[in-house]
Amino acid sequence: MKLYLKRNGKEEGIGFNVYDSNEKIIFDVVNSIDSSMKMTLESRMGDPFSVIRLNTLLFTYFTIRCRHHFYVLIPCVRDTFSFAIYGSTYKFGGSIITGSFKMTDSSGNVMMTMEKVLTRNGDEAFELNIYDSNHKMFLISSAVCAASYQVIAQPNSPQVCC
Repeated sequence: MKLYLKRNGKEEGIGFNVYDSNEKIIFDVVNSIDSSMKMTLESRMGDPFSVIRLNTLLFTYFTIRCRHHFYVLIPCVRDTFSFAIYGSTYKFGGSIITGSFKMTDSSGNVMMTMEKVLTRNGDEAFELNIYDSNHKMFLISSAVCAASYQVIAQPNSPQVCC
């Protein structure tokens, strides 16, 4: 399944839309009105939703609640970027600079790839190739976390906004 994650045009907070290959919006990532940095991944097609929270206690990390599952994603930035994911056996990593990421399961099977691309109308977006439809909401939510991390890590850099 191929989807596109693009930052929406709203000025306040970090918000995204998820599009299908026909550029029809199928998910909205909606920010909370208060200052809790909570984002909700809402479907326009009746799929279950997930809640993503950006936490900044001693360091920046994300929590994702999908259905009855709870995950904690902690960014690890060394030579490459990765998320340490608590609550899952998946591994997520890639390059912040190029915007290319991959999520694999414990056996090394690719569950999702994420790559920065230009859409038909010239906008920057992330192309998501999801190979595990059973965990679609978690995979999309993880992609939102990676894109959000790029926005908050370097908010004035043109290569960050998508």
